[in-house]
Amino acid sequence: MTSQGSNSRNWQNMHYDILVKIFMALRVTDLIFAVSKVCSSWRAASRDPVLWETLDLNVLLCNAFDILPSNSNGLSDGHSSWLNAMHILNNASILSCKTVKRLIFNYSIYLKDEHLVYAATRFPMVKHLALPPCNEITVDGFRSAIQWWKGLESLTVPFISNASSIIQVIGANCKNFSMLKVMFSFDLDFAMSLFMSIPELKVLSLRSSIVDKNALNLILTLMGSLEALNISHCLLGQIPRFPGPLLAIEQLDNFILGKASQLREFFTCQVQSCSICQFEYDDDNIFGWYEYDKGLWRDDEIRSLAF
Repeated sequence: MTSQGSNSRNWQNMHYDILVKIFMALRVTDLIFAVSKVCSSWRAASRDPVLWETLDLNVLLCNAFDILPSNSNGLSDGHSSWLNAMHILNNASILSCKTVKRLIFNYSIYLKDEHLVYAATRFPMVKHLALPPCNEITVDGFRSAIQWWKGLESLTVPFISNASSIIQVIGANCKNFSMLKVMFSFDLDFAMSLFMSIPELKVLSLRSSIVDKNALNLILTLMGSLEALNISHCLLGQIPRFPGPLLAIEQLDNFILGKASQLREFFTCQVQSCSICQFEYDDDNIFGWYEYDKGLWRDDEIRSLAF
């Protein structure tokens, strides 16, 4: 307890650098709706670029979005969730002065074209983007958003329709794009689109995907700039060009292993001994990482793709 007349420190006069360090431990909603409204010095500190390098919407409380129920399979529209989300994005854009470099959408939100474009117009400096598995993004919607994200360097996308066309849009607009993570069927058509559109790709993660052996051969043979490849926890085989069963393979052949050994980083595993692989497959051998754990979406053996 201080005596009368002694000097006491006022919270609003705390040193700027100390405030920024404290604010780094807070959630985005704390910065937007609490800290920035305390006083002018706190608001100034809450706008420091260090606090806005990454905007991770997964740190929000569940009631900030109307999180999809576990049995919805992403079919709920979630209109009110986006009223909240757009309010948060708009305020974050103002505080950050649009300097966000890494944008990570909430895993459970249902993303549409208008939402993606809304985010793109408010954060045009984004270089690293992570999309949720439940989305209804079209090629036209993605093209509209990417006009604001010409500097995009990496993308994590668990699922998206018209994936080959999306890759073509990236290749035509994002000259510095070098890192991609997908978690859907990696077939020969998609591999060819990837090679034709982004031949200088350096980092590719297919973690927890269904991967066609011929597609993997194509990537390793033709993409000479590739430095890192992750096929951990994947189901490998021959994906049929027409509806039919997947012909699974248990081991990589010497050709694939030889090509992969020339990369700077190569990650793989064996289903029989890998607990995550066993976790991802149900009794009918149906691949379903999205039913279990969003950590499989956030984690990656390639450190530059983990968040």
